[in-house]
Amino acid sequence: MKRLLLLLLSIAGFNKCNAQIITLGQGNTKNVVVTSSSNDNTGVRTLNTDGYLPNSNSASRFLSQATLGHNIAQIQDLTLIGNEQWLTNQFAMPNSFSTKNYLSAMHQTFVDSMNARGVVPLATLLNTNVGDWHFDISWFQGSMFAPDLLRWRVSLALSEIFVTSRVSTFKDNPYALASYYDLLNNNAFGNYRSLIDSITYHPSMAVYLTFMNNHATDLQYGRQVYPDENYAREIMQLFSIGLYKLNLDGSEMKDANNKSIPTYDNNDIANLAKVFTGLSWGDSRYLGDGVKNNWSYTKRLKFYAIDSSDAKINTWRNPPRIVNGHEVGVKTFLGSTIPSKSIAAGETDIQDALNILFNHPNVGPFIARRLIQRLVTSNPSPAYIGRVASIFNNNGNNVRGDLKAVIKAVLLDIEARDCCSSNTNVSQGMLREPFIRYMNIMKGLPITTLNGKIRNTMYDHYNRLEQVPLYAPSVFNFFQPDYAPNGLVKNAVKVAPEFQLLNSSSLTGYFNALNKWIINDSPTDFWSLFVGETYKPDQNPRFNLAADFVLTKNDRLPELLDKYNLLFAHGTLSAETLLSIKTAVSNMPYSEDSPGVPNASAAFRRSRIALYLILSSPDYLINK
Repeated sequence: MKRLLLLLLSIAGFNKCNAQIITLGQGNTKNVVVTSSSNDNTGVRTLNTDGYLPNSNSASRFLSQATLGHNIAQIQDLTLIGNEQWLTNQFAMPNSFSTKNYLSAMHQTFVDSMNARGVVPLATLLNTNVGDWHFDISWFQGSMFAPDLLRWRVSLALSEIFVTSRVSTFKDNPYALASYYDLLNNNAFGNYRSLIDSITYHPSMAVYLTFMNNHATDLQYGRQVYPDENYAREIMQLFSIGLYKLNLDGSEMKDANNKSIPTYDNNDIANLAKVFTGLSWGDSRYLGDGVKNNWSYTKRLKFYAIDSSDAKINTWRNPPRIVNGHEVGVKTFLGSTIPSKSIAAGETDIQDALNILFNHPNVGPFIARRLIQRLVTSNPSPAYIGRVASIFNNNGNNVRGDLKAVIKAVLLDIEARDCCSSNTNVSQGMLREPFIRYMNIMKGLPITTLNGKIRNTMYDHYNRLEQVPLYAPSVFNFFQPDYAPNGLVKNAVKVAPEFQLLNSSSLTGYFNALNKWIINDSPTDFWSLFVGETYKPDQNPRFNLAADFVLTKNDRLPELLDKYNLLFAHGTLSAETLLSIKTAVSNMPYSEDSPGVPNASAAFRRSRIALYLILSSPDYLINK
């Protein structure tokens, strides 16, 4: 549109010396009225970034940012209703799946089976163990079948910002993981202030960042006891304000010497650490009650403290509470002072501290950049960050921290939706995370399952690709937001966080995994839930691509490739890539059982090789 208008102006003989170039299109519609034959007031869309959208490719691209994966039917649905209506529908959906409840039901099945077989007298949830893979099975079931697709995509992003991990801390403690993930799903469309409150009061975070049973300063009688500073540091650095003071657009403020200005120092950390003292388990009588710092005791008696009637306390759902040992006295950090309170009023200290963090001017640009990076692009422009940060600061109704409004701003921003510039700007987009690639496949291709359940421990996936939910190697996630690999990216002063997971092992692991998932038709890791369980083949699925077999004939291969190109790469596969794949597939054996009816074995191999080559191509791996 822009080039056409400029060409017309040139042909009309405008004086180049006196001409003022006015750009029409790319969102510039000021003082412009467009009429159309439809008389439905949509003609202006020819000038804004929607153009004639939605169309199938743009719908697929939008869904690649807003979901863990999508199928052809969902693309078609989005083309009919449009992006904004789709978001409205998704925001209106309640959280439809409880990871903890699904886990508990599996656990109860285990108990019932043991009791039926007389393995142990009166087996209960408390004296039978479950492991990490039971959380993975529960998570995967929810992610595959829950209709609130946007919630699950946002929650995965939040899990990589507000990190807890099973590494070392929660080994084989699935209720800790399930309860925390349910927290993320419950808060994904809420307010940031509520989210950070729920995270602070979740026992998984309290254990992971070591402020459970955190003692006040004690210097009496020669003791040298100081509060643990772990959470105080990380809630500032990683969960709210970052290391340096930021402008609204995410750029770092500079002092008179052009140096970045730290947001906090050691005194801020030490004073904030005093706030998070005196917290213990929800059923504790005093700090350290029951020797809960003894890990074997905690694991045995607390991690599985749940039954289906909720008669017992669910330790991993009930928040910690201040019992004693909370530090009294004035606490000053980030230029604000929390007045001295009694131990009984210690909870108010925590609320005051969270309010100070919530209202810090860094939070808007900090969270804006993190969410944009996880959903859309590794290198958002300062203007993009500024627009989203402004929505964080005020959603239009004087509400700060409205995550629903922030997510909408992230996904509908001109920079997110402009397909043209994303294809020409080499720094746009991102390397798809290994786990996202896997979920793209699982949710994109039709899967045969007889009872609505898919059992998947994702064990092999983690071993090959080093990524599954809540398994980050540290609180810094699987990769850091400012990671820049050596070479072109670093030289251009850009970042590519996901490349921190890319190495010779993980790349070959992905190619080998594609062979297992696609060629060998083994997309999941099916494990028994418990010893002695009857094999359930209806929970061990296979991909059903029979509907595509008719497209595997040489003269119809372009249709097959176009379909998979739309589904997985939203039409971005280059002509060169498509030609290479078409040539490779057309040289594979092909036969027909009768005229027009392809041989199933030949069609099986052709369709899956086409998928393998598309899913391993750079055009797919970089989501632009």
